[in-house]
Amino acid sequence: MGSFTTPEQFEDAYTTLFKTFDTGKTKSLAWRKWQLKQCWWMIVENEDRIAKALKADLNRPEFESYAADIRGMKLDILEHIEHFEEWAADEIPDAGFLFGTLGRARIRKEPLGVGLIIGAWNFPFIVVFSPLYAAISAGCCAIVKPSDLSLASQDLIAELVPKYLDPEAIRVVTGGPQETSRMLERKFNHIFFTGSNKIATHITAAAAKHLTPVVLELGGQGPAIVTSTADIDLSAKRIAYSKHINAGQVCVSTNHTFVHPDVHEKFVERLGYWSDKFSGGPSAEITHIINEKNFDRLNGLLDKTNGEVVYSGKKERGDKLFGPTVVTGVTTSGKHFLSYINTPNVLTLV
Repeated sequence: MGSFTTPEQFEDAYTTLFKTFDTGKTKSLAWRKWQLKQCWWMIVENEDRIAKALKADLNRPEFESYAADIRGMKLDILEHIEHFEEWAADEIPDAGFLFGTLGRARIRKEPLGVGLIIGAWNFPFIVVFSPLYAAISAGCCAIVKPSDLSLASQDLIAELVPKYLDPEAIRVVTGGPQETSRMLERKFNHIFFTGSNKIATHITAAAAKHLTPVVLELGGQGPAIVTSTADIDLSAKRIAYSKHINAGQVCVSTNHTFVHPDVHEKFVERLGYWSDKFSGGPSAEITHIINEKNFDRLNGLLDKTNGEVVYSGKKERGDKLFGPTVVTGVTTSGKHFLSYINTPNVLTLV
């Protein structure tokens, strides 16, 4: 693991990017296209290394990383390359005859300036690179802060970005909560954060002091509803599958499922069946929980649940393996229901 960015290194990055933006360099469409193409080669030439970093951080099977992260990033870059000039072009508003026709009114898109992109550990590459592509397309500079919990991914991002992208306009900084808090003391023109609600409150409080606009990509409850007329086997299969992707550590993963009483028993049985199917084979091919702290949090929720655990996969704290778990009879007042679980657990409510 590389060392965290020092305060002096951060100040150098911060000052350099603001100076670069003031020159107008990043407004050039040619510069934007060049940097987007460099983003493409950064991913394409390092697919194996990205997959291996995700394997090291999350024990993520490489085929899953190729299908989700790598393919998703490549498609995202291609969309930006194809459309960024169209997005950057002036728009003619419907301003009526006087202002629109005679006045030749136009809406001109101007880049905001220097953005701060703070990523999460569950998809450590795509959650910082996707907003970075957008920043480049918009003609902005950006400081990228990967999650310090996904160390292999953090270190690879810190290595690749300066190798492929313009260091006068794009920098990577690393650090934990203390370093991030120090960064947030400075004024940015935009902040993009992916992570938990708890940390988001600190991000927005810091941004408010500078009236900095913020985009928050947070977790949610993600309920599913299974009606009496649903295809029960297919519903159970898809929900079980969603809880196996990245071990359920996905912000839009289904937290709980409302099931019609007439089909609840059959649904739970099929959920267990498909959980067996998807988690079969060696544990080495199953994504693990990010760290022991989160493993203990999930176990704690199960200990305190007011429901009944009717299916439980293999659990090994040392390997951070937390198999799929089905809990029935959960009430809406229970801690398990009210929490953003971000886990392979599936709660069912009748």
